[in-house]
Amino acid sequence: MKSTTIRMLRAYLIVASLGAVCIDVCVVIAMLVFDVPERVFTSADFRIAMAASLLLLLLATRSLASAAFRAALASRHVMVDGGSSQRESRSVALRDDCPHRLLVLLHIRIHRQQLAMVAA
Repeated sequence: MKSTTIRMLRAYLIVASLGAVCIDVCVVIAMLVFDVPERVFTSADFRIAMAASLLLLLLATRSLASAAFRAALASRHVMVDGGSSQRESRSVALRDDCPHRLLVLLHIRIHRQQLAMVAA
């Protein structure tokens, strides 16, 4: 597997893992504070709903990262190098002072682009 594919999969996995942690925290709070029975969280309906919510979280995060990338392009914190139409061959230069740095890095990883750091 190419290193860009591994980075892309790792980025998706990190987002899904953070979402799963948030779901676990909500489940524990619901059980301890609101006395929701455990059988609610072991049902097939709950599992399907949580899988769907993780999918929606991934799509929302991808959309948010794309919006941050476009904003960084507009503010010249990001510069794309390479005129090729293939995403894998394009290199992206990211300045250190980018206000949405983490989301832009997530976008770069998701879209399998190469990162070249640029000083502020």
